[in-house]
Amino acid sequence: MMIQVHNRCSDFSSYRAARVKSLFNAESGCNFDLEAELPADDPGWKIGVIVGPSGSGKSSIGRQFWPGVGISNLAAGWPADAPIVDAIAPAGDFNAVTGALAAVGLGDVPAWLRPFHVLSCGEQFRAGLARLIAAPPERVIVD
Repeated sequence: MMIQVHNRCSDFSSYRAARVKSLFNAESGCNFDLEAELPADDPGWKIGVIVGPSGSGKSSIGRQFWPGVGISNLAAGWPADAPIVDAIAPAGDFNAVTGALAAVGLGDVPAWLRPFHVLSCGEQFRAGLARLIAAPPERVIVD
């Protein structure tokens, strides 16, 4: 599957922008083009990982791969007044929820008893992944 990414923004002519262009022999930072051939023709795969440095187009490739499926906001929709163990798949199996929490590295049991908003950034990310595992959507893109 061929993916083509063409991102554009305004070019800036401020003093600092001009100086950076001059110092680093950069014509512009406003255009980003990427073509990638992805080996995604096998319908049996379940999880794909795109790796690369910041700004290399990973998120753009994800958006192109599944048009209409946005980047998942792992922090959205958490109740402020419930511990994460209750907020993840509320109608789901308890063991599946605690298993998902442990599987993503959030094995600190006291953290399970806290609401999402008081967790550290790393704990919030892991709780979001656990929620995806315990109640998986058909398709998801995580950045």
